[in-house]
Amino acid sequence: MRQSSTEWRPGQAQDFGRKPLALRHRLADSPLFSDAALETLIEATPRVRFHVNTIEREETDSRKWREGDMVGLSGRDVMAAVARGNIWVHLQCVQETSGAYRDALDSLFADIERHVPGFHSYRRSMSVLISSPRMNVALHADVPGQSLWQVRGRKRVWVYPPRPPFLPQDRIENIVLQRSSDTDLPYDPSYEAAAESFELGPGDWTTWPRNAPHRVQNGDCLNVSFTTEHWSDELRAGYAVDYANGLLRPLFGGRDLSRETKGPAYKAKFALAAAHKGWRWLTGAHGVRLKIDFRVDPTAKQGFVDVAPYEILK
Repeated sequence: MRQSSTEWRPGQAQDFGRKPLALRHRLADSPLFSDAALETLIEATPRVRFHVNTIEREETDSRKWREGDMVGLSGRDVMAAVARGNIWVHLQCVQETSGAYRDALDSLFADIERHVPGFHSYRRSMSVLISSPRMNVALHADVPGQSLWQVRGRKRVWVYPPRPPFLPQDRIENIVLQRSSDTDLPYDPSYEAAAESFELGPGDWTTWPRNAPHRVQNGDCLNVSFTTEHWSDELRAGYAVDYANGLLRPLFGGRDLSRETKGPAYKAKFALAAAHKGWRWLTGAHGVRLKIDFRVDPTAKQGFVDVAPYEILK
């Protein structure tokens, strides 16, 4: 019998996707996350599939999250910049870049589905995160189901309930509709009383309910981790409702609408969301404009230098 790549305590399988969880995995020593493999992956990742970001280490205002670039740099130079600076490199959909990461992703979800009764996932993806010592990742909310897997270094993760005031309904609608970024969320220090917090070291992983806002603070060491995203029928239904509610909000005076995923109203919203998404793809009205205002530089103190701002569509 093959060894499981994840470890579960009693009761955790039933809470998967319902509550924030802290679990263990066995990929911390995988050669996929060696320096040599990461340098190769950086160089192989196309511009459309990476982000480079920075924010002041103690900043809590997610609007201060900045976007940068690293096109043309070697993987070794990027790793050096991360090690000495204050940047966060996000290599998206690495399963599309290398079959080895696709195999690892498929193996992980096969393992999760063996442990979680009735869970079936599709449209899965893996992103690799390489981030600086004490890097602060702004409060944000993701649209698909998501888990964070720690490989090297230590970080603390704070997870907040996916409801107002932590997640105003209009904010998640705008994120789903790509009218705003996933960091467009309010923050107040009083939120900490409702947060669940986990410290992650090599071999730890954590997962949380759909859209739960979260933020991250690295320990005083370079961090390597990866995220996995997935969809299920339940997640897709919730996404469709938020999408349709965002379209309908102006017609109802900005009033919040039901997020119910059953019944005639849900079916009408699902149809509206599907039709609107189809129209956007046909007209090319999709994607998000990003303002780039810095460039990775391994010789700079913070690992980057400011540049004249310009925009890209991603």
